[in-house]
Amino acid sequence: MEYRLDVGLWNQVFAVPAALVDRHLKLAGKEQLQAILWLLRHPDQSFTPAELAEALGMPEDAALDCLDYWEDRGLLASAMGELRPVPQPEAPPPSRPAAPAPVREEAPPPKEAKPLPPKKRMPRPDTGHLAARMEESEEVRFLMQEAEATLGKTLSPAMTALLLAATDDYGLPVEVTVMLLHYAKEVGKTGTSYIDSVARDWAESGVFTVDAAEAKLQDLSQRRLAWSKVSASAGLPKRSPSKKEEELASRWVYQWGFSQEMLSAAYESCVDHTGKFSAGYMDKVLAGWQSRGLRNVQELEAERREAKEKHTREKSYDIDELEEMSVFDLPEELR
Repeated sequence: MEYRLDVGLWNQVFAVPAALVDRHLKLAGKEQLQAILWLLRHPDQSFTPAELAEALGMPEDAALDCLDYWEDRGLLASAMGELRPVPQPEAPPPSRPAAPAPVREEAPPPKEAKPLPPKKRMPRPDTGHLAARMEESEEVRFLMQEAEATLGKTLSPAMTALLLAATDDYGLPVEVTVMLLHYAKEVGKTGTSYIDSVARDWAESGVFTVDAAEAKLQDLSQRRLAWSKVSASAGLPKRSPSKKEEELASRWVYQWGFSQEMLSAAYESCVDHTGKFSAGYMDKVLAGWQSRGLRNVQELEAERREAKEKHTREKSYDIDELEEMSVFDLPEELR
């Protein structure tokens, strides 16, 4: 399909609409701005997505996303492959350039955790509301800028809504939300669903200060390390653990202090009895070893040898006892 921008309301000149600067310059990313400027420079010229992508030096999918972005923002309308400008309401007066992140002289008092509203799908944010929040709040403006820098891409409408919810609905301070985003980037989970679940968990756990966030991140880091030890000992494919698996792994490694050798032995016992990895079964095995004070493989093998020898002695005793029995001591039906 070919596209063609009919300048219409913008006349046959390379002009930039005031609404583009006043309403969208803060929110649009580099790629979106490149696309709209290229369209304005080539009015009434047909082009394919591949040609647009080549002109902008980006993948074709990214070029199509740029067109969708401006349609979604209500600046362009598309019909049968033809793009047209959409009349814009009167733009507000230009605002001052964004100031750097505010420096707080005094830390606010810690917030108390409170019940959050039921989890639901993030609505698409109203562009006007977002622009108003960024205009009135330097912290929100800083959060959006940091989020784009951290994630390395233009924020999607869903991500924008999530970040506003973290601040306005969950009550997380901006600096705490930024720390959360850095953690999500570090673990490679930058989807809105994961970030939302972590943000809710932090809010419900009362993580409203930088110190509390640092403690939370340290705990999460330890849990990841514990799971990596369990995963390596069991030869599991690389995957994210469930919350229960993460909790159990942390208990085995940090609370009970089992080595990787003992974890491997527990996994082998688990497979022998269940035929697969089962965190619940491994927990029962390791709990038994913990209660009996078995701390290493040598102690475990010694216990197994002792149990085997005891079983052999008992079996030998039973045979000797039968041999000493007289045939007349046997029941009549066995004579």
